[in-house]
Amino acid sequence: MDQNSILMKRKLFLRQLILVGKLILFVSAVFLLMDFTWKGERIFISPYSDIKWAKVGYYDAMFHTHPGLGNEEYDPHQTVDRYHQEGYKILMLAGHDVDIPSNYIKSIYPWTELSSIYEKIKHVRNPKEGNLSYEEMANGPYEDRDPVKLDMISVEGCEVTGPHHLVSLFNSYTGGGANEDESLQNIQKLGGLAYFAHPGRYVEKLGLTAEWYIDFYKRYDLLLGQAIFNRKDSWKKDRAFFDKIAHELGYERPIWLFGEDDMHYESYLGWNRNVILLEHFEPGSLHPDIQDGSVLDVRKALENGCFYLWKPAKQYNKRTFNISNVSVSNKRVKIVIDSDELVREIRWRTHNPNTSETETILTGDKIYMKDIPEYCKFIRAEIEGEGGTIYTQPFYITKN
Repeated sequence: MDQNSILMKRKLFLRQLILVGKLILFVSAVFLLMDFTWKGERIFISPYSDIKWAKVGYYDAMFHTHPGLGNEEYDPHQTVDRYHQEGYKILMLAGHDVDIPSNYIKSIYPWTELSSIYEKIKHVRNPKEGNLSYEEMANGPYEDRDPVKLDMISVEGCEVTGPHHLVSLFNSYTGGGANEDESLQNIQKLGGLAYFAHPGRYVEKLGLTAEWYIDFYKRYDLLLGQAIFNRKDSWKKDRAFFDKIAHELGYERPIWLFGEDDMHYESYLGWNRNVILLEHFEPGSLHPDIQDGSVLDVRKALENGCFYLWKPAKQYNKRTFNISNVSVSNKRVKIVIDSDELVREIRWRTHNPNTSETETILTGDKIYMKDIPEYCKFIRAEIEGEGGTIYTQPFYITKN
């Protein structure tokens, strides 16, 4: 073979080698853009994946607050006024079922009929409150409030004695069952939702276990989750208890965390804000005499975990920063804050089944799957900064 033929073959080989290299680079780039994972690798399941962050608004909500039917400071309209003054946009007057005279009224709803509700029950006596009449317990006649004029969303519901207390939403059930199954079945029949109120009380006093809660979650889809903060912090182990249950359930049965003022007196008000993420907000109520507004969007957000908790460092502190984006791929979660200069630390938290404790596995605005121990079934972020801390919902982990 002459010298020219050898050179031609070498050039051809080099061209082919370059083409193969380019093809490898191209395929690698495509896999990177697709965040390619092999079957069996771990991936994130995010409750925030469908949110269009450029369009989202942030609306503070409280679903567990008491409207003056028992030993409480404020009447129903005063409760509405105080939460309105503190900037909340979504509110439910969650009277105790045992305080609601269900032979006369269904619930403290709608707000536009509070004065007539008062007239119906003012002479009725409450055996749970020393047989005082509702007139004797009130600060005066109830006054009507219009959620549309207040630019608020009103939700119907109450705190049901289950015997475990349940915050029952989007329904008129006030009976209080003989047991939790009876209560939940009645809420289910009315198309309602519910979450477990202050679980620490029942873990401490009744010895309820994580397995007890897990059984109910598996049997009732209407159960959204449970409180991790009650008032300022009545039950300090509720965060770790939530994490243990979320770990045991995993992504197949996601649950969401709530904060609740459980407001009976002014000193309990303004300690928690459930921040509902909505692309559109319109005031209203599901009562037939009031426009619906965005009530059903609020319900959908609660079902899907499209909200987070703002826990003020001091009572009444409004949000000083918000999550402006959550970027989730198969291998990474990154959180963007609209005023990141106000954030001191972002902690990524999970449940460690080996120690049965909640632990911080990383700090920073992003976390990669490679940083997460194999035993993790979820992570959640705590974003601590000026004025308070944001608690995100869990990002569940499963295999592709």
